[in-house]
Amino acid sequence: MLELQHKENEELNELNKISISLEELSIPQSAKKVYEILISEGPLTSGDLEDRCTYSDRTIRNALKHLMKIGLVRKVANFSDMRTSLFHAHFGTVA
Repeated sequence: MLELQHKENEELNELNKISISLEELSIPQSAKKVYEILISEGPLTSGDLEDRCTYSDRTIRNALKHLMKIGLVRKVANFSDMRTSLFHAHFGTVA
């Protein structure tokens, strides 16, 4: 029991270290907006993101690419439609 509690504390400490402010990063405004949408609405396809903001498909793809490169977004399988991928925001906080 104590070992499980210790492991949970270690995981929380790791999350706190990773938790960052987008203002501290020099990322494009479009990437910040895409990240905010993913944080608030959960995993979405690039088409879903295009429906929810005013950016072009290319801008959204570039924003996702940038966010994946810095580790704020990851690409996961979309089991309901294997032709598309879902993008999932993780770690960090929106400032």
